[in-house]
Amino acid sequence: MGLVKRELGLIAVTDLASMRVNLKLRDAVEEAINGGVTMVVLNEPTLSHDALMKEAVRLKILCGMHDIPFIMMQHVDIADAVDADGVIVACEEFNPDRIRSVIGTDRMIGVLVSTPEEAKKAMHDGAWFLMCGPVGVGHDGEHPECITIAELEGVCAVVDIPVVAYGGLADADVNHLRGTGISGIGAATGIFGQADIKEAAASLRRISREIL
Repeated sequence: MGLVKRELGLIAVTDLASMRVNLKLRDAVEEAINGGVTMVVLNEPTLSHDALMKEAVRLKILCGMHDIPFIMMQHVDIADAVDADGVIVACEEFNPDRIRSVIGTDRMIGVLVSTPEEAKKAMHDGAWFLMCGPVGVGHDGEHPECITIAELEGVCAVVDIPVVAYGGLADADVNHLRGTGISGIGAATGIFGQADIKEAAASLRRISREIL
C-alpha cells in the first residue's frame, strides 16, 4: 500500500481517557471518520493485550469499510495479527529488520521522533513517515516534554519523507503549523476529548486542508 498525502491529512489517534461522550471506542472512531479523518491509529496503552486485540479487529474492519488506513501504535504483533496497514513505533524501538520480519515489506512503518537527529536516523533506517511531537503551541513552557514550532520545522527540513505533527492540537493550535513543512496532523484529545467528535474532526479537517 503506497503512502499518499490524502491519507496523512488528519490522523485520528484514539484516546479513551479523554472521551467526554458515552460511546464505545468503535463508535467514537466512526464519528471521527464521518467527520473526515483520513487515517486511524489505535493507541490505548492502558488496555490489556487481549482488549487491544479486540479493539484492533473492530477498527480494522471499520476502517476497511471506509477505505482508510488502520495503524497500530507500538504493538507489532497485533498489527500483524489483524492485518493492519502499518505500525508506529518509538524511535528507540525502531528495529526495521525485526519489524519487517513480522509485518512484511508492504505495510507502513511510522516512527515517533522529536529531534532532527532522530528523524534522520529513522529515515535512513527505512521509516515511511514520521510522527513528530508532541508539539506545544502557546503553552509558555507549561509542558516541558513538548517541542516548539521551530523544532518541528527543524525536523521537516532534514528529511524527505512525510512528517506528521501530533500533540494536544485543537483548531487554534493547528493554524500555527502553517508553513512548517508537515504533511499531516495527528490529533487525539482534539478529536476524542470534544463534546462532538464528528464536528471536531470536521473542523480540524477543514483547517488541515488549508495549511497542508
